Amino acid sequence: MKGDHLHNNSTASELIRVMRQLRNIAWNNRRPIENCTPAETMTLFCIGRGMCAHPDGLKASELSAMMNVASPTITQTVNVLTARGLLERSADPSDRRVVRIKLTEEGARLTQLAREAMHAKMTALIGYLGDDRAKLLVELLDDVYAFYQGEDSDETQSTTTKEGE
Repeated sequence: MKGDHLHNNSTASELIRVMRQLRNIAWNNRRPIENCTPAETMTLFCIGRGMCAHPDGLKASELSAMMNVASPTITQTVNVLTARGLLERSADPSDRRVVRIKLTEEGARLTQLAREAMHAKMTALIGYLGDDRAKLLVELLDDVYAFYQGEDSDETQSTTTKEGE
């Protein structure tokens, strides 16, 4: 029994170590695409993805919800990307009070470059791991994501239950 606890503790420590390593390599060891920060790159990706459903662009609130960050953070990032000519703001055709944000041609080009670089890196990882291990990694990471999503749901439910008591 005591040995199981030590084994679980050791495994937990190893998971923590690996998660820290992953967090650090995710952005630190990659070259930025034309001097975009990771947050700027993700903003471009999200706007590009959102434009599939909304060709006129996204509202800042929609982008904020997609990225799960506060509106002031989005506004600051959008301002920087707009000044660099990667995004443009325009009035919504159906409601002039609403401002839409979309990629410029240069923003779309840069987003495509970043997408190609990401795919090349993942293809190299698949080559390194092999197809079977890469598929297993995808399954395991999906499981990790599901675990943490369920944990968030459990916390919300327990908070709601406590408030409703």
